[in-house]
Amino acid sequence: MPRKSDKKEKLLSAARQLFHDQGFANTTLSDIAKASGVPLGNVYYYFKTKQELILAVIDQKKREYDNMFELWSKEKPKQGLTNYIERYEQTADVISDCGCPDGGLSLELNKESSILSEQANQLFTKQLEWITERFSEIGRKDSRKLALHMMTSLQGSSLLSASLKDKKILLDEILRLKGLVNKI
Repeated sequence: MPRKSDKKEKLLSAARQLFHDQGFANTTLSDIAKASGVPLGNVYYYFKTKQELILAVIDQKKREYDNMFELWSKEKPKQGLTNYIERYEQTADVISDCGCPDGGLSLELNKESSILSEQANQLFTKQLEWITERFSEIGRKDSRKLALHMMTSLQGSSLLSASLKDKKILLDEILRLKGLVNKI
């Protein structure tokens, strides 16, 4: 018999994938139940509403960033920044198909609700703060500007890559950003 946490994890995983693939607004709890293999009635045991489920997905993503950033912060700042950039490289296929999971989610939730929007935007705030700290550790006085440049470059190239279905757009920008980090 599956443990309760197994069902919850299956629901979170399915929700995360569907929210990325078809959007938050276009995904129903029924879609998530079907994709997870968890009966619809059981979904309500774990998540009373779709909003509660998206907040759990966002919290899960925040914890993942905390874990990655804790690990990458143990390395030299340039290596940490390179690891961050390479994360986009490792997910370039997914990004070129449906866009950046964080960017798409944040943009869509900004249209839905201020509470959901605030939570989703924390994903970007967390990234921006971490990148700024790494540039600061390198000794850059313009660390915030560099962090914003890196994030806007990655988000913009992710958007164009998905819109034009051209992974090379993202990969070229990743290569350019790696070069920028190495020159600093």
